[in-house]
Amino acid sequence: MEKITARQLNGRHVEKIVLRSVVLSVCIVQVRIDGVPHNVVDEQGAIVRFNGAEHANNVLAKLTTDRAVLVHQSPYGEMAGQPEDSPTAPLEVDFNWRAG
Repeated sequence: MEKITARQLNGRHVEKIVLRSVVLSVCIVQVRIDGVPHNVVDEQGAIVRFNGAEHANNVLAKLTTDRAVLVHQSPYGEMAGQPEDSPTAPLEVDFNWRAG
């Protein structure tokens, strides 16, 4: 997957923003530009961890998009009646991205 910094995204328009839940209130952001997915990274190339979707939206507020989604992959499918050995499909819901 390609990498892009928050500074490089400032004022850009992307096709899609994916806010991927990692643990509890931590998420990472991926953007799709010209069909190519990019992880949002810091200046050293490490993936940026945001303290939730609102934090990501505030930091990347000058980024516009056609669509934004929250994605959560749960390792606890058996708690919702899924077999223990089967992978649980990720939950993807639309997110209202506010551009400033």
